[in-house]
Amino acid sequence: MEKNPLVSIITPCYNSASYLSRYMDSILAQTYNRMQLILVNDGSKDNTEEIILSYKEAIENKGCELTYVKQENTGLGGAVNRGLKEIRGEYFAWCDSDNFYTPDYVERKVEYFLAHPEYSIVRCDGSIVSERALNVSLGNMARSRKELYKENLFENCLYIKNFHFGCAMLKTADFDKVNPCREIYPSREGQNWQLLLPMFYQFKAGYIDKPMFCFVVREDSISNIAAHKGLDAQLKQNDEYVKILTTTLTGMDLPDREKYISKIQIKYAKRNLKLCRDAADVEKLEFYFNQIRQMHAVDVWDFVNYNFVKSSLFRGVIKIVRVPWRMIVKLREK
Repeated sequence: MEKNPLVSIITPCYNSASYLSRYMDSILAQTYNRMQLILVNDGSKDNTEEIILSYKEAIENKGCELTYVKQENTGLGGAVNRGLKEIRGEYFAWCDSDNFYTPDYVERKVEYFLAHPEYSIVRCDGSIVSERALNVSLGNMARSRKELYKENLFENCLYIKNFHFGCAMLKTADFDKVNPCREIYPSREGQNWQLLLPMFYQFKAGYIDKPMFCFVVREDSISNIAAHKGLDAQLKQNDEYVKILTTTLTGMDLPDREKYISKIQIKYAKRNLKLCRDAADVEKLEFYFNQIRQMHAVDVWDFVNYNFVKSSLFRGVIKIVRVPWRMIVKLREK
């Protein structure tokens, strides 16, 4: 294997003008120079293109390549799909244009791959920062999560259990084995699942316990928008997650596919039930409770969530029980 392999980085851009420069500056600051920067302008209406092209000379002077693609707006999934077709590197990564890397991100990942050829995926920790204070860490993505060094992460990723998506780099040759068409479902979110699940199922992952990128919490991010818009937006987002995961699992050579799809459907139906409980939406509560019942997956907490809204008598009993229960918990803690 080449000692100085080419690394491709896909970056979808949509109306990114207000924060794209900090991402591009993090690329210029990299201590590793053999990079192919793939920037996909997904139908931006601002001056995203102008900013990208203004960096072309500096990127090339660094010894790197800038591959610029402009297309009509297709959403994040469509932009990643287009970028996948442009990859020429032995390794590749992807990063949203509102996040950014630490200077050693690419070099440390390449060094790890070269030192550990048994791994096809290399992950790392990341810092969570606010767009209002980029120099102040709100915490690390790994935090107190267990199993950071676990090599087989398919189920962890699928269920997001003891797992953070972080920022992964993949061996291109192995990715082409699990996705020879380099094609993913063009959802507007969920690309990490689509790229990583087939890799985690077939190959082993390594981990570097150091924050090497910054995840920027923005008020207008997709997840925040859904949370702020209320129940319908959150339910729609969860339904989209089910579709993304089902589509990804269906495209894999997976003997236990139906088992995994069923668990995913149950998980998000239960999540939706809780959302409907919090919103006191009786009609939607009925729908999701019946959905869980049809899947023969009702447990005591589903029953509690359902009746807490449906029955004033049940709410009264819960309030009465809650006080002595808290006392028991406190006594146990002592």
